[in-house]
Amino acid sequence: MPITISEASLGAKIEVPTLDGRSLLRVPPGTNSGQRLRLRDKGVPSARNANRRGDLYVELQVVVPKPVDERVRNLLKELSKLDTEDPRRDLFTRAGS
Repeated sequence: MPITISEASLGAKIEVPTLDGRSLLRVPPGTNSGQRLRLRDKGVPSARNANRRGDLYVELQVVVPKPVDERVRNLLKELSKLDTEDPRRDLFTRAGS
């Protein structure tokens, strides 16, 4: 399920398609791309018990905006200055190098 950077960072409630139509899914703040969230009892019906349904898992993919104009480019540059966290900081220390 595609989500925006702001939805992933700040959290959001988004509509997702299910077998029964649309359902609301709460995206917690700080969600990463590839994270899977569960909607209980929104999956396929059980083969053993017709009254039970499985869970539906939704994999989130953060969609990165293309800097289509100068304003978007400047906002992204400003965000990069404010966000000093380095996601690769421990990459080489964990690998033993």
